[in-house]
Amino acid sequence: MCGIAGLLLHRNETPDQEDLRFMAQAMRYRGPDDEGYYSAPHIGLVHRRLSIRDLSPAGHCPMSSEDGSVQVIFNGEIYNWRELRGELEGADFGFGSQSDTEVIVQGYRVWGEDLIPRLRGMFALAIWDAARGCLLLARDRSGEKPLFYLATPDFLAFSSTLVGLQHVLGRPRIDPVAIACHLAHSFIPSSHAAWIGVEVLPPAHLLNARPGDTTVSTRYWDFPRVGPSRASSRKWEVAVENALDDSVARCLDADVPVGVFLSGGVDSSLVAALAARHRPGIEAFSLGFAEAEYSELSYARRVAEHLEMPHYRIRIDVDDVLACLPHLVMQYGQPFGDASAVPSYCVARLARQRVKVCLSGDGGDESFGGYWRMQSGVYAARYGAVIPRPIRERWIPRIAGRCGGLGRRWAAMNEMSLMPPGAGYTNAESWYGSLADLAGPSLRSALRADLASLRVGHALERPEASKVQILLYDDFQVQLPDAYLTKVDVASMAASLEVRAPFLDQRVIEMAWGMPDSMKLSWGRRKWLLKRIAARRVPPEVVYRPKMGFGMPLADWFRGKLGEVLENLLQDSIAVREGWIRNGPVTQCLHAHRKGENHATRLWLVLWLELWFRLVARQEQDAQDIDLQDLRKDKSRSSRTSASASRFQAS
Repeated sequence: MCGIAGLLLHRNETPDQEDLRFMAQAMRYRGPDDEGYYSAPHIGLVHRRLSIRDLSPAGHCPMSSEDGSVQVIFNGEIYNWRELRGELEGADFGFGSQSDTEVIVQGYRVWGEDLIPRLRGMFALAIWDAARGCLLLARDRSGEKPLFYLATPDFLAFSSTLVGLQHVLGRPRIDPVAIACHLAHSFIPSSHAAWIGVEVLPPAHLLNARPGDTTVSTRYWDFPRVGPSRASSRKWEVAVENALDDSVARCLDADVPVGVFLSGGVDSSLVAALAARHRPGIEAFSLGFAEAEYSELSYARRVAEHLEMPHYRIRIDVDDVLACLPHLVMQYGQPFGDASAVPSYCVARLARQRVKVCLSGDGGDESFGGYWRMQSGVYAARYGAVIPRPIRERWIPRIAGRCGGLGRRWAAMNEMSLMPPGAGYTNAESWYGSLADLAGPSLRSALRADLASLRVGHALERPEASKVQILLYDDFQVQLPDAYLTKVDVASMAASLEVRAPFLDQRVIEMAWGMPDSMKLSWGRRKWLLKRIAARRVPPEVVYRPKMGFGMPLADWFRGKLGEVLENLLQDSIAVREGWIRNGPVTQCLHAHRKGENHATRLWLVLWLELWFRLVARQEQDAQDIDLQDLRKDKSRSSRTSASASRFQAS
């Protein structure tokens, strides 16, 4: 895992070294071990390295072919690099390292762009082909690794981080729709970015660029064109477990210590069990909270004991949040409202004290049907197939409105049945329904945008696709890459830790896609097949329990310290002063929250937005200089420092 960046100039000049150095500095947490540059007429490449494979100087990047005509910078891991290397050695290509990057160099020389679909792994990469005068950018199938770019009449710039492009943006302008998406959806879909002009290379896409020419983006992979299988559950259970076991084994391949994240949920527990089978004694890392209703540490401990794994644990509280929040705001580079980014970072920092790589359970819900929104979408479709549309449009809303709480649930189901698949995925706890009241003059133009549609991917128009496949396809397009994988990538890289997700291996994704729908959703039981597999390897009471997620006790904290911090920030708010939001609705929200209502998500979104304006957009001070504890009314209650989050236990 590393950071990559570069500049392609349309004029015949060599990029300025100051621009390249700025890009490198913006990615220092992604690659603290090494730094490399390549410059030539038209092109400049930057690489920051987190050394995982071949720790010798032979693994240095940018890496070139023997004649220097091909230059490669690469962020991620290629899990089938050994097989590809075997093919290339059979074609009489020599290798001077044990790096997967060199496989990309030599593979491109043999297969050209056809190399990219052969790669199994997580990656964002850039290849400069001097002979053809062409720059090739590529991103992995699921979007595990980020890649932002900016195309202007004078140059094309790209970077693993949004902050890495600020220097070449000059005086960047903020995109109002992006800010509205943050407040409405808790993340910014990749159709937009905080800065106008910046784009995101979509997952499973290539981008070709030549000096003096336009950029061309093409898709190199998509889900198989198959509907749900009708094969027996036993056949699928064996096939899925074998595919996942192979993926875990590949993810354990590294030249540095590897551990596992263990949340106590189904997916991470299954990954941990398979990892322990291949590597007995592998270390596990978990995080919890003092507030028992939010903590899954007891379940994680139960799994670790069952698997006889060394188990390192940490509990965090509001002081830990205040200590690390400025650093995270700067690393994300644009507003990001998923509060679980904080515990994700804290557990990554814990793991980084022992290992350099961790396996996670990310992607299991998207492939195997773990979310309630998929289940509700299926139910809404079945409901719509029974009740004629005119009745649902005209009569049900009138009747449901008279039926109290049950009627409200009926009305919600009825409304969802009238929408395209996925269109109803809005956040009732965000500012989505009250954005017009919150918006200041600078945000007003975004109110004309169809924000709900930005949360939804392009509809899957395949006659063979089932409703379950359509809904899961939507998750893979937007929610997974732009929210969940962005959260994990940035939070882990902020701690200089590589995270690998075995569930996102190409073979696992494609196999899960073709499974019978009943093995994903069976009589109201989500992730049915995966739970059957997990229950044979970890305690069933861990598998068959309600899903908790990775949320924080924000409701309690905003009635105390977090509320004090936000209240003081609002007294001199940049977001308010520049007309993005209005103070009144936020103050009212905080007041109502302190009286017992729950507006924690809305308050968190405003808190992050305000810190982003101060630390990134306007760069008033460095993260090292801002102390959120100083913004509290009663500082004497603070008893710990930013070092508090580094405590951990082992058992």
